[in-house]
Amino acid sequence: MKNLIIASEYRKLHLLQTLFKSPSTYQKKELAQLLHCSIKTLESDIVSLQELFDKDVAYVYEDRHKNILLDVGEHVNFAYLYAFVISNSHLYLLSKDIFVGKKINLAEWAAENYTSLPTMYRRVRQIDAYLAESNLILETQPLAIKGPEINLRFFYYQIYSKSYPYTEWPFPDIPYETINQFILQVEAFYHIHFSLSSRIKYAISIAISLTRAQQGHPVTLDESLIHAWNQAVATQPDKMTIDYGILENITGNSLSDSERYFTLITAFWSHFMYKDAFFSDLRAKYIPDMHVPKSMLASELTSVLDAYSIPNKEVAMRETVDFLACFTFIDKMTSLPEMPPAHVSPEEISLYKEIRAILTSYETHLDFRFIRQNKSEIVRHLTKIYSLLIDQSEQRPKIHVKVISENGYLWEEYVRREIKKKYSTDQVIFCSDTISHESQSHVDLIISDFPFYEQPDIQANGLLWNIPPSPTDYAQLDNILERCKA
Repeated sequence: MKNLIIASEYRKLHLLQTLFKSPSTYQKKELAQLLHCSIKTLESDIVSLQELFDKDVAYVYEDRHKNILLDVGEHVNFAYLYAFVISNSHLYLLSKDIFVGKKINLAEWAAENYTSLPTMYRRVRQIDAYLAESNLILETQPLAIKGPEINLRFFYYQIYSKSYPYTEWPFPDIPYETINQFILQVEAFYHIHFSLSSRIKYAISIAISLTRAQQGHPVTLDESLIHAWNQAVATQPDKMTIDYGILENITGNSLSDSERYFTLITAFWSHFMYKDAFFSDLRAKYIPDMHVPKSMLASELTSVLDAYSIPNKEVAMRETVDFLACFTFIDKMTSLPEMPPAHVSPEEISLYKEIRAILTSYETHLDFRFIRQNKSEIVRHLTKIYSLLIDQSEQRPKIHVKVISENGYLWEEYVRREIKKKYSTDQVIFCSDTISHESQSHVDLIISDFPFYEQPDIQANGLLWNIPPSPTDYAQLDNILERCKA
């Protein structure tokens, strides 16, 4: 996975994720082993990150105990740091200049971006390897990315959506507010809904398509698909329509039927929710050649969840069909890498193997030609979705917690609020009794900032925490919850 992006940038992201999310502290030797690099390389990455981020955003440093630590600013999460690193990568900067139509050769681009030509040649080899994963190639005289148009649009969607929110809205000539007016019509027309984050991603995909079409790089879809889509539009209840003039006013040109249909297709690159079964029924009725085979495959894929108590398997089915719909047009989907999880559960390993085996059994069938080139991407995505559904369906252990602080009620309320941010009410229930020293049967755990050495009559388990709580404190509570679950 790490070969899909410049190795040094992947390593920096892995370093940030480790420091951001791990409850443990690391020294240089431990971190270097974890990141599979030398201590010298790690030191170079730390200096690079210090130069990249302002201290009020993120600061990586070594403390007096020789631990490598990360301080982050307010309202900064790992997704923001990921977007920041991607936005300052050679992959992003080079792709952005190519996307806006900048005519320049590699030597000129290296000079403009203060990069030596030998360094740039090394970067280009890595970028070219990543693009090849999407059946794309990089040309350098002048700089250009060539390949199937839909693959190109998905690649640019990846670049721009993964660099958001750091870049904010990256299309100055295409107002987001105008695109959103169009999306509101799509929602009403197809009885679906986009959340704020998925709405922005859908808007990015539309802006990319408009730009490519305006630059003279149209997308052309099969006539039978266009005919089926026109039939579906004509049978819309209440004679509702979508006003494509909203988008055409931006470009100054009319959109072909293929481009109009494609604005709907890219909705699957993001994520949407269903208000009712209207959209699913529409697809099944008017494009059965595409929808029915994918539904058949989705049915077998979701059967791996039969061993678990999933309350609403329809959600799994819908998520699977929607994701497989992406491969109706994209012959090869390659996403920018996600960081490896800190822990892979036995359930995830089992799901991964079962999903992969099912896909392998289908990949030689004509209706599922897309599987062979995209198997790893499909397995990764569905394993993550199914694991989430299993996790949500499990009966979580509940423990009754009492918080006591030597500094009084305000500090107790503060700790309760911090715990609520991390744990659901299905995991932690707070006891509201006011007698702080009394042992009561409904208290499973006492969390306090001072020990109860003088009160041996207290029978409940206790955790001695810092205020504010540290990652180590939360790790103690995690262990207790895990033991309860086991």
